[in-house]
Amino acid sequence: MSTIQNRPAISDVLIRASANTAFRTKLLSNPTEALIELNLSPEDTEILTTVNAHSLKEYARQIKSRLLLNYQR
Repeated sequence: MSTIQNRPAISDVLIRASANTAFRTKLLSNPTEALIELNLSPEDTEILTTVNAHSLKEYARQIKSRLLLNYQR
Protein backbone atom coordinates (compact mmCIF):
# COMPACT_ATOMS: atom_id res chain seq x y z
CA MET A 1 0.00 0.00 0.00
CA SER A 2 1.35 3.44 -0.97
CA THR A 3 1.44 6.34 1.41
CA ILE A 4 1.88 10.01 0.64
CA GLN A 5 4.86 11.99 1.83
CA ASN A 6 4.56 13.26 5.40
CA ARG A 7 3.65 16.96 5.30
CA PRO A 8 3.53 18.18 8.92
CA ALA A 9 3.10 21.85 7.97
CA ILE A 10 0.01 21.05 5.92
CA SER A 11 -1.35 18.91 8.76
CA ASP A 12 -0.74 21.80 11.17
CA VAL A 13 -2.68 24.19 8.92
CA LEU A 14 -5.62 21.79 8.72
CA ILE A 15 -5.62 21.22 12.47
CA ARG A 16 -5.48 24.96 13.13
CA ALA A 17 -8.34 25.55 10.68
CA SER A 18 -10.48 22.92 12.40
CA ALA A 19 -9.93 24.50 15.82
CA ASN A 20 -9.97 28.21 14.95
CA THR A 21 -13.06 29.58 13.21
CA ALA A 22 -11.48 32.92 12.26
CA PHE A 23 -8.45 31.22 10.72
CA ARG A 24 -10.68 28.72 8.89
CA THR A 25 -12.82 31.51 7.43
CA LYS A 26 -9.74 33.41 6.25
CA LEU A 27 -8.14 30.23 4.86
CA LEU A 28 -11.22 29.44 2.80
CA SER A 29 -11.72 33.00 1.55
CA ASN A 30 -8.12 34.19 1.14
CA PRO A 31 -5.58 31.40 1.71
CA THR A 32 -2.59 33.52 0.70
CA GLU A 33 -3.36 36.07 3.40
CA ALA A 34 -4.18 33.38 5.98
CA LEU A 35 -0.87 31.59 5.45
CA ILE A 36 1.48 34.54 5.03
CA GLU A 37 2.78 34.51 8.63
CA LEU A 38 3.21 30.73 8.93
CA ASN A 39 6.60 30.51 7.21
CA LEU A 40 5.64 27.54 5.03
CA SER A 41 7.81 26.07 2.31
CA PRO A 42 7.05 27.34 -1.21
CA GLU A 43 5.73 23.90 -2.17
CA ASP A 44 3.37 23.69 0.83
CA THR A 45 2.21 27.27 0.20
CA GLU A 46 1.47 26.46 -3.44
CA ILE A 47 -0.52 23.36 -2.47
CA LEU A 48 -2.52 25.21 0.19
CA THR A 49 -3.24 28.38 -1.82
CA THR A 50 -4.44 26.82 -5.06
CA VAL A 51 -7.47 25.17 -3.49
CA ASN A 52 -10.94 26.62 -3.99
CA ALA A 53 -13.38 25.23 -1.43
CA HIS A 54 -16.34 26.45 0.61
CA SER A 55 -15.91 24.08 3.56
CA LEU A 56 -12.95 22.73 5.48
CA LYS A 57 -13.99 19.18 4.57
CA GLU A 58 -13.83 20.01 0.86
CA TYR A 59 -10.58 21.94 1.34
CA ALA A 60 -8.96 18.95 3.06
CA ARG A 61 -10.25 16.58 0.36
CA GLN A 62 -8.71 18.72 -2.36
CA ILE A 63 -5.41 18.94 -0.47
CA LYS A 64 -5.32 15.15 -0.14
CA SER A 65 -6.01 14.76 -3.86
CA ARG A 66 -3.21 17.18 -4.73
CA LEU A 67 -0.76 15.41 -2.44
CA LEU A 68 -1.63 12.05 -3.94
CA LEU A 69 -1.19 13.46 -7.45
CA ASN A 70 2.21 14.93 -6.53
CA TYR A 71 3.24 11.64 -4.94
CA GLN A 72 2.39 9.61 -8.02
CA ARG A 73 4.58 11.76 -10.32
